Amino acid sequence: MKELKKTSSQNLIEVVKFNKEREPFSNSKVYNSALRAGASFSLAKQISLEVENEIYDGIKTAEIFKKVKEKLKEKDIQLSMRFSLKEGIRRLGPEGFLFEDFTKKILSNYCLKIKEGNIVSGKCGRYEIDFLAENNENFFIGECKYRNSHNSRIDINVSLKSFAILEDIEKGNTFPNKKLRSFIVTNTKFTKDAKKYSNCKGIKLLGWKYPEKRGLERLIEEKKLYPVTILPALTKYIFTIFQKEGILLAREVLDVDIDKLSKSASISKASLEKIRNQADILINKR
Repeated sequence: MKELKKTSSQNLIEVVKFNKEREPFSNSKVYNSALRAGASFSLAKQISLEVENEIYDGIKTAEIFKKVKEKLKEKDIQLSMRFSLKEGIRRLGPEGFLFEDFTKKILSNYCLKIKEGNIVSGKCGRYEIDFLAENNENFFIGECKYRNSHNSRIDINVSLKSFAILEDIEKGNTFPNKKLRSFIVTNTKFTKDAKKYSNCKGIKLLGWKYPEKRGLERLIEEKKLYPVTILPALTKYIFTIFQKEGILLAREVLDVDIDKLSKSASISKASLEKIRNQADILINKR
């Protein structure tokens, strides 16, 4: 990503991160985040300069996020929605089981045959597995780690446990003639130790910005597999109804029979049409 030239005001202003730590404000971060959402170079630069002129020492990163989101929305609601991807995934919570279903939908779009997770026996124990996935090379024992906190990271202990379970399942010969491999998927980041250990043991990792340039956010963007919770017009009640209908992706909203769902769930047609229009902009606008 491009680095913008620092201005004198940047050297005087510090922002407060979600973990309460402070760091110097960087308009390059604002600029690059706008670019990742699909903004043009000129628009990203304009927004980064506008934000820089509006901030103050001690401003929280959440407030900066809000400012960028609002400015993108003023120009193009599609950019604003794409910018809100991480926030949209967090809205799948707080329990985490919806993230499991969301993960399965993503992976199934990348040539993986997905099987529902269940109880799998090893040599010494029985384990609740989130999902099983298979391609031409591997049979994956999958684990989803959903985190609702901005500061949370997946550490080495998760990798250690995952590999221990894999070894016991291998010894139990539950899946004969299969090349087993652990697979950990998360909506947050991995610690350095977790990545180092996992790479050493052959554990497949998928998380936020990891692997580099092929992280969870890239897979979602590439095939427009956005969570339905990214749509601003979605209410908690309608989201509950969508869950019952198996709708977790924004693009699945485009296939909803609005007349039928409006009557069966007592939802106004106007509300459903607004949600579908936003989904159409997000998925189909170029």
